[in-house]
Amino acid sequence: MTARVDGSRVVVTWRPDTDAEGPVGYRVSRRTGHGGTAREEFLGEVTGVELVDDRIGAGVDAHYTVVTVRQGQVSKAAVSTPAMIAPDVSEVRTTVDESEVAVSWRRPPEATRVEVLRGAGAPPHGKGTGVVSVEHDGSGFRDTSVRADQEYFYRIRAVYLTSQGWTRGSQGLLIRAVPGPRAEPVRDLRVDPGTGGRVASWTPPVRGRVRLYVGRTATAATSGAPVAGEPVQGSDGRHRLSLSLPAGVSHVVAMTEDGERRVVGSPVRVVVAPPVTGLRAERYDTVVRLGWSWPEHASSALVTWAKESDGEPIGWERRTRVRYDAEGGFETPMGSGPLVVTVRTTIHSGTDEALSVPTTVRLPGRVVLDYRVEPVGLLRRERLVHLSADVPCRMPRIAVVFTPGEVQPHARTGRDRVLSVLPSQDLEAGERVSVRVRPPWDAAPGWLTCFPLGPGDDVRLRQPSVRELRL
Repeated sequence: MTARVDGSRVVVTWRPDTDAEGPVGYRVSRRTGHGGTAREEFLGEVTGVELVDDRIGAGVDAHYTVVTVRQGQVSKAAVSTPAMIAPDVSEVRTTVDESEVAVSWRRPPEATRVEVLRGAGAPPHGKGTGVVSVEHDGSGFRDTSVRADQEYFYRIRAVYLTSQGWTRGSQGLLIRAVPGPRAEPVRDLRVDPGTGGRVASWTPPVRGRVRLYVGRTATAATSGAPVAGEPVQGSDGRHRLSLSLPAGVSHVVAMTEDGERRVVGSPVRVVVAPPVTGLRAERYDTVVRLGWSWPEHASSALVTWAKESDGEPIGWERRTRVRYDAEGGFETPMGSGPLVVTVRTTIHSGTDEALSVPTTVRLPGRVVLDYRVEPVGLLRRERLVHLSADVPCRMPRIAVVFTPGEVQPHARTGRDRVLSVLPSQDLEAGERVSVRVRPPWDAAPGWLTCFPLGPGDDVRLRQPSVRELRL
């Protein structure tokens, strides 16, 4: 049989009587004390092979006996090895500074004394080389014989006296301490908008490692897990770490950790606006129409557009959700060149305005050419065709076409007659290109129109009035 300590109770187990015929019971008793002070207490009779003693007090050494009971007959007793519940000290508090380690505790009332051993660089085992016995007053100690930046381990054990006069110690608590200057808190934490999220930056302290914590409140932040990832040091000496913050208000806290010491810096309050989704864009000459899905709680958005070539901003507009819904989207002139359009939602929190991460869409450029038709020559039978652009662009090859018939053509037909072809060329803003043509007068009525040659998805010719085109 065995008696095993399990927390604040003793579990007694034994092997059953395999030769027994008929029902068998087992009587379990506890014996404490020694000699004239010995005492035996009956704990119970069971049919199984285990009994739990949860009435034994701390610091009491006990032997357990078990006898087999069968048909009124009692066997010889089996006796366990001694068992004692020996709890460790409690309410341990540790303070570490540059030249001292101070530890306090509450001793169990059943313990006769407390033993403290110190090891340098490794936990102490027994009283071997490098192990020092630390003096204390029974409830704590102040160790001033330590050196800065040296790792120390303290093992604290409560010691109990058995009924036979022997001592028995608790399992013991192990405390690690590294004396040194107090860790410095981060005092200049900043959280700025970055690509795809926010970026925290700070000046690293001389000692210790900085971890970031995020929560809805500053108190809740430090109770959670630290932000994953390793910071990167920039050319200005500051450390930076990308953050993925939820929409709404968050608090970012920097905690300096140096050995067992932790110091919390001033928290930074951050308001994050949720981004739009499903951004789409359509171009109508120089006018661009946008549509997107609004996130919850966002009431306005900032729309900006820039040149795709160099990212130079061209313009911006704010749009409230009320106006967006009333107009069925967003529409404004943005020019005809290739663009990068960005939409950010905005949230106001007190005097601050928070912008969401950008949602972008790219628009290819589109050449918009205006052309005019002017009668010239003898009897005004010839026509002078002028083409121009409002912005610098590359003009494609343009065909000047005569089409007979009563109905104005809006695309090339099999009855077209090409009167002239203007070569592809670069045009400055406001520059005009002209060509003189002679329409046939043997087929009337008819129309004089211009069409781009080749793919025309990126070119649009803006026609003059029907009066100019009709011959």
